[in-house]
Amino acid sequence: MITVGLVQANIKTNEVIANFKHYEEIIKRDLTKPVNLIVFPEMYTAGFSEDMYAEADPMNGRGTEFLIRTAQQFQCDVVASMPVLQEGKLFNRLVWMTQTRILGYYDKRHLFFGEDQFTAGTRKTIVETLGGKFLPLICFDVRFPEWSRNHCVNGRFDYDCLVYVTNFPAPREEMLTKLAVARAIENQSYVLVTNRVGYDGKQRLHNGGTTVIDPSGNILAAAEPGQEQMVVADLDFDALAALRKKFPVADQWE
Repeated sequence: MITVGLVQANIKTNEVIANFKHYEEIIKRDLTKPVNLIVFPEMYTAGFSEDMYAEADPMNGRGTEFLIRTAQQFQCDVVASMPVLQEGKLFNRLVWMTQTRILGYYDKRHLFFGEDQFTAGTRKTIVETLGGKFLPLICFDVRFPEWSRNHCVNGRFDYDCLVYVTNFPAPREEMLTKLAVARAIENQSYVLVTNRVGYDGKQRLHNGGTTVIDPSGNILAAAEPGQEQMVVADLDFDALAALRKKFPVADQWE
């Protein structure tokens, strides 16, 4: 059993330090018990804007420094995506941080229309920690089921929990939830979705949709629409193993 905390927040465009302070305020306000994992939304440092190079940092920049401070402060793993510059290329990079180091990172594979400043990633990353295996993905990736396919060989699954950090605008928020539920059912996996609220730098409204979904597609916890809050929920990997044994759909996966 692990406890996760998903932070649904209004990301102020190009205001990195103010965003960091605000995240800490939300966590301290809403944290009801110790958590093993905290997940922030996509582009958590400064949101999306017309010039994504403006607030991009190297891999060891402000974004990762805040993640490790948060991990140490709350004694947990922390996940978020941010604009990262590497060898002259711009990536929408998700970083998985422990209290001592970066455990893994993932560059967004499926770039949304208008993300032409970014370079697409080419590989998935499975992170093994906290008693389970996690597949972290980013926003538009949720629409591509083959990219999240959970393979099973000799009873061993690739992962136990999908983690989506997102900036899904309000008109497509319902689609986000439906797609995430489908990913949970078809992969027999927990799914975590963290979305933002408020307007981004391109004046697109976001209404949230931060959700914890169990492997049967049930909503375990969800944030209030349009509200800044931290959603806390428990994931039971023993119950997941029992479900997979009771309903062995993976035996027929190709």
